[in-house]
Amino acid sequence: MTKFGIFLLLLLFLVPAATAATISISPDAIESGDTVTVNIEDLPDGAAFSLGIRGEFAATPGETFAFSARSITFPFSLTSGEVNAYTRGTNWTELAAEFPDGGSVIIHQNATDGEARISQPRNVGSGTLPLATLRGKAATTSIIADLTVLGTKQGPNDGTISFAIEGVDQGTATVTVFVDGSQALSRAIAIGSASPTPTATATATTPPGSSGSSGGNGGSTEPTPGSATVTSADGKASLTGTDTGGAGLLALSTQGTLPTGWATAGRAYAVTPVDREFDPAATLSFSLPAAGTTATIARYEDGAWTAVPSRIEGDRITTTVARGGSYVLLVAASAPEQTATTVTTSTPATTSTTTSVTTTPAAAPVAPLLPVIAFAILMLEWKRRG
Repeated sequence: MTKFGIFLLLLLFLVPAATAATISISPDAIESGDTVTVNIEDLPDGAAFSLGIRGEFAATPGETFAFSARSITFPFSLTSGEVNAYTRGTNWTELAAEFPDGGSVIIHQNATDGEARISQPRNVGSGTLPLATLRGKAATTSIIADLTVLGTKQGPNDGTISFAIEGVDQGTATVTVFVDGSQALSRAIAIGSASPTPTATATATTPPGSSGSSGGNGGSTEPTPGSATVTSADGKASLTGTDTGGAGLLALSTQGTLPTGWATAGRAYAVTPVDREFDPAATLSFSLPAAGTTATIARYEDGAWTAVPSRIEGDRITTTVARGGSYVLLVAASAPEQTATTVTTSTPATTSTTTSVTTTPAAAPVAPLLPVIAFAILMLEWKRRG
């Protein structure tokens, strides 16, 4: 084999293969009881996968409602999984679900300020969930009901997820798929022949800066007149603003490269729809593990998380967001090394001692450079022998 051939072979080993999953969702409109299909191709094992089913429909205050997904068929399994539920406009909500392994769960949750949220850690095996239902008592004339299943994918790379929507005669079902922290596809499906398919309203705005850390001018927890708040199913993240109608917060498994010196603190969250823009910008807020925690909020772009300007206030941290996308709370991975230096200054009247602190940043990880180092060594050896 020639040196050029060996060079190409080494490049093939050093450059990781990258394939993008292909997702399609159909149809555009259904009647109650009809089936929705999510076709998936080239979804590798280990990918963080999330399926969200959101129902928006009219209700009569004081009466009960039910929004169901029946016979949810998964071609693969989801490990390290969760089943999350969220409703808005209710007095109480109940999640009832049956799983492919024969298990079942019924969880009742009273609403706070019209919102109820349920989070249940649960692995989902390949096969069919016979039924997942969100039922409750309506407090307003309109209901939002979110059901999210997420986890780490294991099994066939190709397949079809299918389910039937029941319980709602007129309204909208929005089906959203996230893969490794990025939205693969989202589709609004009209329920009932008289219901038009809604379209997202987008207004051009300037997105916030892409760098920053705790303590920056990232936002405020002060509500503005006419603002509305959207909360994640687990209550740990919220989105507040005057232009948040139709927006949602979907929990995700965290994937991607983190900034050096930072670690995740729980789930990531997608502000949906991801192509939605907010004018004026909305405020995204996370609850901190403890008051005084060194933290920042980061946004996911092109396989990596980048810190955005954030502001800590008590036990919460906030940032302003001008558009949808995936966000996560980051905390300091470890305490930095510190060197104390004592400086004594004197004046005719007083003598004072000041202690300054110099922070030594963490060293950059070496592991990602190992393939490059190995390649350089091989090239030097070839040159020496030649």
